Amino acid sequence: MEIRNIDGRPHTDIAGAAELTRRSEATVRLRTSPKQRQQGSGWPASVKQDKKAWFPVDELERVRDILLPQIVEAAKARVSLVDLDGDPDELISATEFRKILKLSQGAWDHYVGLSRPAWSRGEDGYLPFFDDEKQAPVQGSVKYWKRRRAQEWINRRGGSVQSPEQSG
Repeated sequence: MEIRNIDGRPHTDIAGAAELTRRSEATVRLRTSPKQRQQGSGWPASVKQDKKAWFPVDELERVRDILLPQIVEAAKARVSLVDLDGDPDELISATEFRKILKLSQGAWDHYVGLSRPAWSRGEDGYLPFFDDEKQAPVQGSVKYWKRRRAQEWINRRGGSVQSPEQSG
């Protein structure tokens, strides 16, 4: 990594910035562009010297050690945060659970299919393991989850947070 002292501070070029932050040179160029910086990328501005862009090493280390982990953590945010009113031990049916998740019947059926191998072992699958199962009136069975368990499972899922305003 090439280092140059500029105004008493160590600076590195695009390649060094990419190495230091463990990002591609294209990402460094994008995130340090005036437009991205104006939009709040948090990346440092470059200093032009000898037709080359130079970045303060200490600011790149801040990006690597503070900003990037915050971005990763934000990506792990919960898909949704729900508070299911009612008795936490009350059983809710698969139909109710599917509606809370805002899934189509086809998507629900697909997730049930993906969950069956784990369910056969008594474990959570793509969907959580059910708390009760009863014979359906015509054929098959209906699965039920305790309201508390459904709420905890929903609130533990990874993904992007969707606020109530976005979901409505």
